[in-house]
Amino acid sequence: MVNLLKLLRLIFMRKKVSTNIDLEAVKKERVTVPNAIGNSSPKGGIGKTTIQLESGVQLVLRGREVVFIDWDIMSPRLSLRLLKELKEGPSLVKVLIGMMDITEAVRDTVISGRRGSVTVHLVPAVTEDDVPDNINRLLEEMNETSKVIKIVNKMKGSVEKLAKEYDVVFNDYPVPSWATYYTYQHLLSTTSSWINLLSDSNPNMVQLIAQLHQRYTKNIPVLGTIINMVRPTPEEFNKAKEYALELCKEVNGRVAMAIPFDGKLYDVFAESLASPASLNYPQSPAPRSP
Repeated sequence: MVNLLKLLRLIFMRKKVSTNIDLEAVKKERVTVPNAIGNSSPKGGIGKTTIQLESGVQLVLRGREVVFIDWDIMSPRLSLRLLKELKEGPSLVKVLIGMMDITEAVRDTVISGRRGSVTVHLVPAVTEDDVPDNINRLLEEMNETSKVIKIVNKMKGSVEKLAKEYDVVFNDYPVPSWATYYTYQHLLSTTSSWINLLSDSNPNMVQLIAQLHQRYTKNIPVLGTIINMVRPTPEEFNKAKEYALELCKEVNGRVAMAIPFDGKLYDVFAESLASPASLNYPQSPAPRSP
């Protein structure tokens, strides 16, 4: 209980960051590689991790080498999904506090199903032996300006190093809260060369995502706009396509997608390496040329 209370104090009673270092110059630093992709959305449960994982699997099935980085230290859903359990071993936390290099933190895991098996590479966010000492250390260092800059540079350098070894780096980000959106912006800016913007088919949410992108992440080019979790009816799907195209044009994206989702059908095929039936709709015109 003592460790838990200490962790909560570190999260909610953080020291004020000093301003003796030019943070504006730091935040303008962008990752320099072209093959790092992240999915972004202010809404939880929208399918960011699922779409990213299945997109990666499809690339692996086509002979590409991909690596996933799980950036969600407090809720490592991708890590748990691929590794099932997170006991001691390499982790992103250990990389960020300088205990190991990012290349040492990559784990191989096999996904098997009726369509076969594929090997994917993963940097898990956290392991059991990181709690509480390593997480406490990371949170403490995030309160010191000079160390924050070093951590940001380490994030950027880690992605760039993996991007030279793999065809695609997929960044699986946490869901941002209103209190951390500024930090979330810096994380995306320093680790992804492209982002996909995800929404459900609620037009208000679509508009909010467009506004948040223009305010916080407009320096990151948008690869795709994705309307996910669409009810599988012609009427709902046609509306979703319109939303995806409008959002794509507004944020100057490359590709627009609408993904109808049938939960029961997905549950049947998810363990069989089935890609979402909606990832490719040839009849849907692209809003603009690449």
